[in-house]
Amino acid sequence: MPRSRIIAAYERTQEQIKSVARRQMQAQGTAGLSLRAIARELGVSAPALYRYYPSLEALITALILDAFNALADALETAEATFPDEEPRGQLRAALLAYREWALAHPTDFELIYGNPIPGYSAPAEQTVPAASRALAILGRITDRGVRSGHIRLTPALTTIPESVNAHLSLLAPGYGTSAEVLHTCMIGWTRIHGAIQLELFGHTPPVVGDPTAFYGGLVEALIDGG
Repeated sequence: MPRSRIIAAYERTQEQIKSVARRQMQAQGTAGLSLRAIARELGVSAPALYRYYPSLEALITALILDAFNALADALETAEATFPDEEPRGQLRAALLAYREWALAHPTDFELIYGNPIPGYSAPAEQTVPAASRALAILGRITDRGVRSGHIRLTPALTTIPESVNAHLSLLAPGYGTSAEVLHTCMIGWTRIHGAIQLELFGHTPPVVGDPTAFYGGLVEALIDGG
């Protein structure tokens, strides 16, 4: 068999394993993931899975990387629907895409932002770059909007506690922006993330009635510097 076909078959099996793992997490939660149960569903022995993932931790890491990168890809796709000269449109599209992705992939969203998996410690050298992508996208759009005057940073967003400012000032260059913009993005991120998580767990719909409209209003407030 040509090497290209061997690699393709190997990758297909990896995707099958991850697909079964996601179904397990959807049914039992992230803590219920089990290589033995995955192997049973695939009709193979548990040791056979080690050819593709040497441990349960390696499989979890692969799932986490997939989820972080899929979310970031969704934001980049949304960003591209507007030209760089329209950063407000880009930011609105990206923030709406964040919620759309979360609602479409609640299991993946819970995996990366929900409860920690007992006994699992994420390898930072692999997961941090992937986890940083979404925030970096929001940061560059916001920075572009601030520089062009399309997005305004209000005192409510740029009044930064001294200890927080010291930390953000160290991180901001890595995101290609300023501490003020990064602080603004963090405030926005915590707001939209909190709204989405409350919606996914069924808390906000009974109160607001229309979570889509509620979230849309939150996005507009953020874009207007509120």
